[in-house]
Amino acid sequence: MRRASGLFLFAFLAAAPGMAQVSTAPPIIVADIESWFLDGTAIQFQGDDYYPAGAEVFFNANQMVRSGDFEGIPLYTDTTLEPYSIVYVPLSRGLMKPYEKRRQGSAASTTGSRAPSFPVSVAPTSSAPIEAPAPPTAPPLLVDGAAAITTTAPTATAGTRVPRSVATGGALPVIPRPTAVATIPAPRSNEGVWLSYLGEKWFSSGAAVPLTNDFRVVGTYAGFPVFARRGSTEQVIYLPSLDGMIAPYRVRK
Repeated sequence: MRRASGLFLFAFLAAAPGMAQVSTAPPIIVADIESWFLDGTAIQFQGDDYYPAGAEVFFNANQMVRSGDFEGIPLYTDTTLEPYSIVYVPLSRGLMKPYEKRRQGSAASTTGSRAPSFPVSVAPTSSAPIEAPAPPTAPPLLVDGAAAITTTAPTATAGTRVPRSVATGGALPVIPRPTAVATIPAPRSNEGVWLSYLGEKWFSSGAAVPLTNDFRVVGTYAGFPVFARRGSTEQVIYLPSLDGMIAPYRVRK
């Protein structure tokens, strides 16, 4: 009787594989030397274009599953994220490069499972043409406690209309004619450029450096990845600056 019960339990588990956690085998074929990966061009997946976006992550066998191929390289998706929003391209040393689909068309005005790397398109409300989304920018920093301006606005003569970014939406504003001249107030302190992270003030501490495999992601700030140098004991973090560059920040003692 006990032997029959054991056989029944085995047959039940075999017929219901969804009840047990399945681990995906790590990828063997990688894209490190593929020309399209080195050039940073888009790839095609399920009929859509996906663009390289964000820092490389390590392969997670409990979340990532193989979902397709591109020019002989296997593509993976994360089962904890919105389907078809991000695909991962395998690289050497167990790393995976995320490729993201721009949120436009039926996905316009939505953000998905996490903050997108590209500006979100606004769903069209008329037949007027929609401008191309602007490229991503670095997160705002703080100068003496106030937000510092990190982007430049389009120039125009007084009284003319300037198109609003697709990511913000809304009507086209009219630039008012200036009625007075104002001066920028002097800073309240000389602390320089800093940001608040993990309960500490992190101050700018040098010129930006290229983002290489010597760095790893240790967190996020305002939706952007925070990097640290692998194996370093220094209390220094790095945030995205220009394209392919990261800027150092450290806690001032």
